Amino acid sequence: MCANIVGILLAYAATILLARNLEPSEFESYIGAIATLGLLASLGEGGIGKYSLKIVPQYVLQKEAGLLGGFLRFALGSAILLGILLAGLAAIIELAVQVEEREKVVLEALVYLPVMAVVGVAIDFLLAFRMPVFATLLARIVIPLTTLICIGLTIQAERLSPSTAVFAFGAGSLICLPIAIGANFTKSEPLTLDSRPIFLAGPWFLNSLSFLVFSFLTAWIFRAPLVIMHHIPHSGNELALLAPALETGCLVLLLAKSTDKYFQPMISEYLTTNNWAEGRKMRWLRLQWIGFGITGFLGLVFFFGRTILGWYGDKYVVAYPSLCVIAIGSSIWTICSLAPTYLQYTDALRRLLGSLLGHAILLTVLTVWLNRMFGTFGVALAYAVSISSLSLCNMWLASGRLREVRQA
Repeated sequence: MCANIVGILLAYAATILLARNLEPSEFESYIGAIATLGLLASLGEGGIGKYSLKIVPQYVLQKEAGLLGGFLRFALGSAILLGILLAGLAAIIELAVQVEEREKVVLEALVYLPVMAVVGVAIDFLLAFRMPVFATLLARIVIPLTTLICIGLTIQAERLSPSTAVFAFGAGSLICLPIAIGANFTKSEPLTLDSRPIFLAGPWFLNSLSFLVFSFLTAWIFRAPLVIMHHIPHSGNELALLAPALETGCLVLLLAKSTDKYFQPMISEYLTTNNWAEGRKMRWLRLQWIGFGITGFLGLVFFFGRTILGWYGDKYVVAYPSLCVIAIGSSIWTICSLAPTYLQYTDALRRLLGSLLGHAILLTVLTVWLNRMFGTFGVALAYAVSISSLSLCNMWLASGRLREVRQA
């Protein structure tokens, strides 16, 4: 938890420095490029990292050394290949539709797509190997600290631009790449010693597809407001105003992300062993942690939101209403964020994907419509309505599915 807090502060400091040292139009170019890169990186991971959180604990418990070694190699190799192919395809599309200078920043950001995909998969493997502290340090400390240092050095050299800001963002993943891959092979080597890797590429790929669709739709839910606004006409610097409000209002999601990845391997074990009592204890423990964190977060947003937005620059304070709306929606998701895991791990993927797809469409329509009517606040409202509805729907579906499993 401490590492997550430090990581939040580092990432926050980096964005604040950029907002204060770039013109609003330049800041918009950077934000749009990074939002697009993050969305595509969720596709580049191929769902394999998320699938590893389910399958790796099972391979370790069942002492399937050959399958474990083969799956690790398959996962990293697939992420590299998919990241390269996806970056190339996205570059072709961007070149075909490019009409403004800001689109060139997106092309520069795509260079880092394969690296981000591999790093994402490698960090998920570390979590699956029960190394949450080390994985969190890499994701929440090493990457944002590297970015912050690069931004600071660039500002000192008076060379800050959207392009150099994108380089600073990608530098964190470049530093993390060899560390994460090396740690995975170091951890897996004692488990796979003297065992020949076994590859089940077909089944692994098919099983990862559902996690891929889930990851992409989830990423779309959280990144669509920025990506859509970047690619559609909008008045003034509304994207620049939305970015600090969305970044601040979504900080609570890091609480869900960090704790969920800690609990997901446990859920896999409890469902495999039908240990419902321990599962209930785990859910109650998580609810206590989450509830305390959300209460503190909302208090900070409501009472000090204007001050926080002022750190980005006085012109961003007007986004305070958007910040409050976004924070409420993000908090509701955080409470219910483990519901998709239960649906995935109990073979209720169709229900989950149907819920995600429906709400992804809802968010897209509402974002375009409400942006025309209310600008930045309309986009924030579209996000809050969609994410809240999705959270409650997933909770309802998960509760029903767990009742079915226990009665079976």
